[in-house]
Amino acid sequence: MTHSVHTLTPGQTVATAIHLFVQHGIKGAPVVEKGKILGIVSEKDIFRALYPSVTEFSSNPELWLQEVELEGNAKSIAAKSVSEIMITDCVVATPDTPIMQAGSMMLAHNVSRILVVESNKLVGIATRSDVFRNVFKKFLG
Repeated sequence: MTHSVHTLTPGQTVATAIHLFVQHGIKGAPVVEKGKILGIVSEKDIFRALYPSVTEFSSNPELWLQEVELEGNAKSIAAKSVSEIMITDCVVATPDTPIMQAGSMMLAHNVSRILVVESNKLVGIATRSDVFRNVFKKFLG
């Protein structure tokens, strides 16, 4: 688990989130306001927002195959607020959650990170890489 968690606020732009990810070498961050966890945004969420859904693509594939249109979409996504693309159904654990259970939670919910909360306060974030490293360090020496 990482204790120093970089966070975003709901009104910040997707461009700000991208800068935060690049600057700190992270792939996601919780969205917090006044100490309350509202959601989480990841590279995957931003990437998903950049491209059309299957339905959108099926209804007009030519539009989505034009580079200019895709670049225009990227610019409009960057200007959106984090709250427009964040996932609000966060997977949460406590500092006492066993590492194997944390990994199971990630698989069951198809997420790469879980928020670690104690007394309704964000105290850390655990990533798939954290689980992977710690499981093998613990069980394989």
